[in-house]
Order: sequence, then structure tokens, then C-alpha cells
Amino acid sequence: MDQVEFLRDLLLIFGWSAIVVFVFDKIKIPAIVGFLVSGVALGPHGLSLVQDQSTVETLAEIGVVLLLFTVGLEFSMTKMYRMKKMVLVGGSVQAGLTVLIAAGAAYLAIGDAEKAVFIGFLIALSSTAVVLKVLTDHAEVNTQQGQNITGILIFQDLCAVPMMLLIPFLAGNAGAAPALLPLVLKAAALVAAVLAAARWVVPHLLFHTLSTRNRELFIMVILLMCLGTAYLTFEAGLSLALGAFLAGMMISDSEYSHQVVAEILPFRDILNALFFVSIGMLLDVRYAFDHLPFVLAVTAGIFLIKIPAAALPGALLGQPLRFSIVTGLALAQIGEFSFVLAKSGIDAGIDMGPFYQAFLAAAVITMAITPFMMAGSPRVATAILRHLPRRRERRATESGEGYGPIRDHVIVVGFGLNGQHLVHVLRASGVPYNILETNPATVREQMKLGEPIHFGDATHDHVLKHVSLDMARVLVVAISDAAVERRVVSVARRLNPRLHIIVRTRYVREIEPLTALGADEVIPEEFETSIEIFSHVLQVYNVPLSAIMEHVNTVREGKYHMLRSLPSKGEESNTLGNLLSNKMGMQTVEIPAGAKMAGKNLSEVNLRALTGATVLAVQRHGGLHTNPAADFPLLERDIVYIVGDPVQLKNAAIQFKEPGVPPSSE
Repeated sequence: MDQVEFLRDLLLIFGWSAIVVFVFDKIKIPAIVGFLVSGVALGPHGLSLVQDQSTVETLAEIGVVLLLFTVGLEFSMTKMYRMKKMVLVGGSVQAGLTVLIAAGAAYLAIGDAEKAVFIGFLIALSSTAVVLKVLTDHAEVNTQQGQNITGILIFQDLCAVPMMLLIPFLAGNAGAAPALLPLVLKAAALVAAVLAAARWVVPHLLFHTLSTRNRELFIMVILLMCLGTAYLTFEAGLSLALGAFLAGMMISDSEYSHQVVAEILPFRDILNALFFVSIGMLLDVRYAFDHLPFVLAVTAGIFLIKIPAAALPGALLGQPLRFSIVTGLALAQIGEFSFVLAKSGIDAGIDMGPFYQAFLAAAVITMAITPFMMAGSPRVATAILRHLPRRRERRATESGEGYGPIRDHVIVVGFGLNGQHLVHVLRASGVPYNILETNPATVREQMKLGEPIHFGDATHDHVLKHVSLDMARVLVVAISDAAVERRVVSVARRLNPRLHIIVRTRYVREIEPLTALGADEVIPEEFETSIEIFSHVLQVYNVPLSAIMEHVNTVREGKYHMLRSLPSKGEESNTLGNLLSNKMGMQTVEIPAGAKMAGKNLSEVNLRALTGATVLAVQRHGGLHTNPAADFPLLERDIVYIVGDPVQLKNAAIQFKEPGVPPSSE
């Protein structure tokens, strides 16, 4: 009967949540808020429809474990090393400052130092589950501010361990002191073992698992690694979530990490929904309404303490003020580990009095508000910066001192993979360029290599003027932050109306707003990927290049007409394709080894009589033979340029690739 009751609870949770999330989606409210509202309604302080709340909380905790596991898959040891400043310096500043200020405010209110420090611990932690869910949904985990936020969250998760160990001391249990050192040593040994396994054990284990080609076994081994590592870290005195994060890091450097994410996602998303529902069940709505002024005061106090404390590390590390503000707003909520700490503190004998229910209510409120705060944080940052006195970007000026004046150049905003590829081509082509980047480590490294790179936030007038925007010909925005992209385009268009602005964005939905702000060309990744796929498929079927280009142009013009990456019909160009009539095209075909055509001259091939297509040129060993004579021989690996209509080109390609007759064995 217990199993039937639990199944009934799950049906209630998922059924109710599906309806609420569907309605919230229609009115543009994030799904996280829908799950929290569902938990409030179904929990013991609402309609009391869910009976087995403890089992729901257990499943929810597994959901958080899987979430941290997938996050760990995104952060290899190499990436963690690059983030060491934000993790160690930024995280320690945020956590230490928050504990100090919150504990001070609590001491003034209650007059008990131990309880005040404990309250500081509760407020210092932010919600890894909520924040990473929002970052993942908006594809912002790998942006600069996403890296900052994640680095601080990682440090907070590490801080949860010593905080948990200090609870007995704060509760007045001095007898716990002898057990502290063994726990620390055990935890350090386990972390070292996990990191060693990532290098010497995991790659071989995954290889032999995948060699069986058994998908069920692969999923089982992955879950075993995730949950097993989490359990071992928990037994060593660390948190389950930290163990799961370390397990993800073990796999992150292997070539199988993407497949692991694909297999884990369904489990993670379902159980993660249960986590947010279980958090909503903690909220006592009646208490919140009866003590609304007190609850709102606690909520406001949390925001006033956490936002500046989380924004300060980025500013201290020399990052743009915009990123610091966005980071502060993203980390302003109470974290899920705070609930674990609160329960452990009460079990250890720390009496929080009326603050406990107010804290729970404020925590749920801050979690529910977080998606809206993160969505609006770019606009808030813009508004704040607009009212602050303009300051010179010292790093931007310093980083550019070694480079002389420049004009008629390309400005590349963002030195990620796309920016690096563009710069490589510009350098090879002799086109002058300047780079703007907001990662200080990248700027320092590339300056040593002689790149004309400058540190600075491209949303500021002064930074764009520093890289001679008024004399530039092209601006390329190659970053992964929609809000920053819009601001850069707006500022750049205002400063230089003649500038040609090209924006690389992630989604098609960003085309219209960016174009309205002044972008000349917007290149969405998801759309260009689909074009690349069908182009390769058509090439396999020997569809002529001219026909493929016609499809590409048609799709581009239909979906985002402002793009003119390829000349459209009737447009003047120097390319051979536009000198030919609309019904004609050109295609290149490589003669494969053993082809029937290999070893014959053009008169013997008689391509025009067979297909109607004409040979225009032949490329051999890097040399190009144009308008070849009738006695010109064709050899294996020659690349033949042929002209004709789509049907003629297709038939000609088939002729060139047709295998020869093998010699007789007689």
C-alpha cells in the first residue's frame, strides 16, 4: 500500500505541475516558479495532497546530484585551472563578506554570537540548482558572467563542508573538536582519489564499457559513477552534490562526455522538477501572510547583503562593472544547501526561534524571484551604469599602448572559438583588426603573442572609441550573450552610422531585435548548422553545387532576408556563377582511384555528347589547366571543373565517379 500511495503522490505532483507550468509558460513565467507554486499548493501548508513528503525529498536530492553531475561534465580540470581566480578569490570574497555582514546584522538583532554566525552561514549560500537551471535554459553557462557565477557557486559548495563541520561548535558541543581533523583529512584523501581516477581509471572503464555496444550497460555505469562518488563523498563528510560534481569532472576530459550528458538529461530534468516542488512544500503560506512585514524585511535584507557581496569579486578582479552587477543579481537567493544546514543546526540544538519560518519563507521567495532577476539583470546593469559617472577603462588603455593608430579595420568583440577563427583568417588575408575581450587572462596571454587585443566591455562608448570605432569598416560581435549583443550593436550604431555590423548569435529569434538595433547581418548558429547539414547531404547525392547554393539562398532569404552571405540572383558580382545564366551552374568533381574516366583524354571521354556538360578546367597537383584541349588526359585525383544545367552536372558527376571494369583474371 505504501508503494501505491507514493505512486499517487507522484501522479499528483506531475499532473498538477504540468498544468501550472503550461499556464505559466503561456504568460511567460519561468517553469521554476511553476514548480515552486505547485509545491506550495500540494504541500502540508497548502492543500496537503501529498502524503509521502520524505520520499519526494529523497528523489529531489537525487535530482540535485544529477544536476551537479552534468555541471561537472562542463568543467574539466583545465577549465577549472583557468577559473582559479574566480573560484578561490571571487568565491572567498563573496562567502566571507556575506557571512561577516549577515552575522553582524543578526547579532545586532538577537545578541547571540553563535546563532548569528550560523545565520550568516545560511545566508551566504546561493542556489546552484536554480541558477544553473536558468543559465542552462538560456545557454549562458559558458559566457563570461556564466563562468563567474559558476565559479562562485563551486566555492560555495566547497564551503558547505566546513560549515557543516562547524555546526556542533556553534551549538555549544565542544566534544566534537577531536573529530574535526580526521574528517578534513578523509575529505582531502577522497578528493585526491577522485582526481586520480579521472586520469588513470575512468577513460579505460568507459572505453571497455562502450566497446560492448550495450546502451543499458553504459547508462548503468554512468549512474554508478555519479551516485557512487556522491555517496563516498557524503560518507567522508562532504556533500552529495559536491561528490556528483567531482564525478562529472572525472568524465569531462574524456571523448564520451557529450554522450553521457545526452543519456543523463532525462533523469536529471524529471528529478530536478521534484526538487523545486519539494522546496515549495516547505513554505508555510499562513505564517508568511500573518507575518508579512517581517518576512519582506528578511527578504529585503538578504538581497541588500548578497547582491553587493556577490558583485564585488568581479570588480576586484578587474572585470567590467556590467558583469559584476549581473553576477550579484544572479546570486542573490538562498541556496538549497542552506535548508540542509538549517535542519542540521536545529538537530544539533541551535534554536532559531521565529527567524526559522521567516527564513524559509524568504528563501522560497528569493528562489522564485531569481529567474526574473536574472532575465532583467542586463537591463538593470545598463540603467545603473547610465547613472554612474563615466570612468576610463584603465586596462583597455594599458592593453593597447603597444599598438599604433589603425583605420579601415575590423573590430572583433569576443575572442572565443569564433573570434579566434575570424582573427586567423584576417591575419592571413592581411586585413587589419582589433580585438576586444573581457577575460583578463586571455588578454594577457594573447598580448604576449603579439595580438592587438584590448581588455574592455564593448557596451561602453569609451572602450569602443579606444579601438578606433569611428575609423573602422566592420564590427563583428562574436559572443554568446544576447543582452550584451544588443547593447553593443546599439552603442556601435550610434557612434558610427557607416559601420558594417555583423553579429553571431545563438538563436534565430535574436535576428529581428538585433536588426532593429542596427545590425547589418545576423548569423544564427542553429540556422547555419541546419544549412550546413542539408548541404552535405545533397553533396553525397551528387546534387550540383549551383543547385545547392540556390537552396541555401532560398532558405536564407526566406528565414532571415537581411543576410546576404552569398550573392542572390540579379546581384552584380565578379564570381563565375553570376556571369552564367540563372539556369547554368558550375561544379567540381574529383576523379576517384579506379574510375572509368582515369587514363582517357577528353575526346575519348566525350562528356558533352554523353551528358551535355562541358569541361571548363582541370586542377592537378596544385596547378590549374584552363580550357583543356581534346587530347588532354584525365588522371586519378584530378579535380575537374564542369559547366551545365543541374541535370547535366548531376549526370556528369556520375560519369566521372563510375568505376572502371576490373581486368580479366584469365
